[in-house]
Amino acid sequence: MIFRFAAYCCVFVFVAGCSSAPKMQENNKKNSPSHVKNVKAQTPIVLEKMDVQFLYLSAQQALHQGQPTLAVRFLKALVKKEPDAVTPRFELVDLLLAGGQKKKSEAKSYIEAMPEAVRTQLVDDEALQYQQLYARSLIANGDIEQASVILEDLLSEKPERIEIRLLLARLYAINQSYSLAQRIIEQGIALSKDKRLQQLQVQLYLQQGAFKNADTTLATMQRDYPEHEDIVLQRAHLAEKQGSGIKAEALLQLFIDTHEDTAVQSYQMLAGIYVRQNRVSAAIAVYEKLVPLTAADADVLVSLGKLHYQQQDFPEARDYFKQATTQLTMQGANNKMGERLAVATFYYGASLEASHQWKLATPEYEKLLTEHSLYLDAQLRLASIAITLKEYKDAEQRLLRLKRSYPHEMEVYESLSGLRLQQKRYQDVIRESDKAVDLGFSQTLLFNRAVSFEKLGQFEALDGALEQILNRFPNDAEALNFYGYSLAERDIRLEDARRMVEKALTTRPNDGYYLDSLAWVFYKQRMYDKALEVQLKAVSTVPSDSVMLEHLGDIYWQQGEAEQAKASWQKAIEMNHEHPQSLEQKINQGLLK
Repeated sequence: MIFRFAAYCCVFVFVAGCSSAPKMQENNKKNSPSHVKNVKAQTPIVLEKMDVQFLYLSAQQALHQGQPTLAVRFLKALVKKEPDAVTPRFELVDLLLAGGQKKKSEAKSYIEAMPEAVRTQLVDDEALQYQQLYARSLIANGDIEQASVILEDLLSEKPERIEIRLLLARLYAINQSYSLAQRIIEQGIALSKDKRLQQLQVQLYLQQGAFKNADTTLATMQRDYPEHEDIVLQRAHLAEKQGSGIKAEALLQLFIDTHEDTAVQSYQMLAGIYVRQNRVSAAIAVYEKLVPLTAADADVLVSLGKLHYQQQDFPEARDYFKQATTQLTMQGANNKMGERLAVATFYYGASLEASHQWKLATPEYEKLLTEHSLYLDAQLRLASIAITLKEYKDAEQRLLRLKRSYPHEMEVYESLSGLRLQQKRYQDVIRESDKAVDLGFSQTLLFNRAVSFEKLGQFEALDGALEQILNRFPNDAEALNFYGYSLAERDIRLEDARRMVEKALTTRPNDGYYLDSLAWVFYKQRMYDKALEVQLKAVSTVPSDSVMLEHLGDIYWQQGEAEQAKASWQKAIEMNHEHPQSLEQKINQGLLK
């Protein structure tokens, strides 16, 4: 008689580990040498000796607990013990097909090993299930042709069976026989408007690049299933992918209007579209509607915080990040910081730092551990805070430690070079970053190296670093201004210098430092009237810069305005000029020829 399983209503104790030993008696006894000596060696449990019903129920329990590998062990033992068992064999094959290639090969072996006497007695759904599993095992092992024959025969016998039609259509698609796949799908839809068939039709259209056809099918599905949000999401995604953000927005908004209290995913996608369109205020408005719908979900709060941070509304951002950290802390287990809490904590620290609350930001960053994705970022922010507070020793120790732990992370070298500039250790900038330039392109590192080359008088290397930046980013205003000013300082290539600074000013026309650079180019070109006009504008923008005041004095002197020149030089001294002696000499002697 063929062994089949019916539904059982029973309660049993499931032993999760197959080789688990019975608990020792008298747990209150101490493990003295004599006591330990009397413990007998444990004998591994032979699964094949267990009752078949116990094996089957154990397999079901293992699946319920999310342990498919253990379920496979029980089912293999059962099939070995009872080769005629149909349902367990089918379930075993199905589980193996979901595994790796080795298990897929096993699946084919197990389905082919079904005794012929059993197989020939299969009828109705069991016979159909056998054929489907056999076809799936053939597909998994690359025997597409034989699988096609089996499925085509099955479909001709059972045209109403959607699962066979789906499997055959996917098989045709694997062979890129899209016309055959679409034909059997259309035939199936004509028999029954099944969502699974329509969904596969959409997928095939997308694979072929037939986006209009895909949208047409999705529109039909939307009419057939107006409550199914996933269809609207697919249409909106497709519309945005084709560059029609307006259509995507309209589709989502229409669904939201009719499902205002449940359209969580539509709200989220709409907010994402607004973010990608840089419509930050609109995105904030959508996320604010999501807060009550999601019971103030922490991810929604973090998204709101990021958007307010982007708008430099740091107090509002801080409040949202704080709410998120509080909520995630309450949800946490064993006082261990999970990844979501770590992300929220990092951004909470960032919002405090952006508000210049450095002492409050520091402990937040310090909460992140090495296993968190933003750990390195947090460490770099701690170094940045230390630099801001002029705690250079602390910043140096932290960055050198990171350099040892993360030798291939460009951001570490960028931060370290920034620290060295603050310390005026220009040779260290070059030495410590020589190998880092091979890690990849970095505007920050190249610019910091350029500053160091300029301070060290290595002008050929300076020009090379800036040209690397401008070759990649020809409109980089900082590099253009620095290069132009450096050329003017060296009194060379003045027309190039002027062109560069003027190009930088097209990006930031009211930048006082850029205006100072242009005035200095005019000064070097002996165009003193233009130089004075531009320099006065520069100083009005940045009135406390000592170098700019010195430049103004130099220009006044060349204009014959000696008293105004001396007044500007004196003010530069009062603004803590780096070289006050040279300015005092100018005040006493004027500009030497």
